[in-house]
Amino acid sequence: MKKLSLFVLALSIICFIGMPATTTAQDFEGVIYFEMADLAKQGMGEMPYMVKGNKGRMEINHQGQKNAMLMLPGESKMVMIIEQMNGYIEMDLNNDIGNKEKDKASEPNMRKTGETKTIAGRTCKVWRMESEDGTFEACMAKGMGTFMMPQNQMRKRNAPAWAQKFAEEESMPLEIIEIKNGNRTVQMKATKIEEKSLSDDLFKVPEGYNDMSGMMKGMQNRN
Repeated sequence: MKKLSLFVLALSIICFIGMPATTTAQDFEGVIYFEMADLAKQGMGEMPYMVKGNKGRMEINHQGQKNAMLMLPGESKMVMIIEQMNGYIEMDLNNDIGNKEKDKASEPNMRKTGETKTIAGRTCKVWRMESEDGTFEACMAKGMGTFMMPQNQMRKRNAPAWAQKFAEEESMPLEIIEIKNGNRTVQMKATKIEEKSLSDDLFKVPEGYNDMSGMMKGMQNRN
């Protein structure tokens, strides 16, 4: 159970941008490596984010434990793969808790700054966003797929409204900076981008893995 708890902890940390129910196919195929401030605090390294068509895969490594999250909007589901337990947890997006309990957050104030940056060899445009969730700057790139972070299944709340908007527009954030009390803190940044072919098997549950979905439902009911 300790191994599962570590993965659920990591999942709750990185849940940031809402996953749209459907996405269109993307031209980009490959791996984007992200450094994330919250993961670094937990002693985790870079997070590989894989894109193939309209599918996404995140991998999390912690003290030698490797787990993955599959985002499969075409099948209206997310899947957590827990390799050390040879199991997986499947979540139906059509019955997502976040969709049942909508946040009442006000619409964010979003504007383009006119600034562009080059991050990990890719050009992105800077947006500034202000809402009750805080003030952020995000450098967004088109043509690289959609950053489909899953909803936080444990907190039972939606992603920030501005984050959902970028997911809907199918943009990839290559850098996100939080602005607070005059200080600028990089919360997420792409460090390396590899454009290459990826195996279809990376976006499937490995053969022989056990369905542990009931465990997640039990954890949700206790929260």
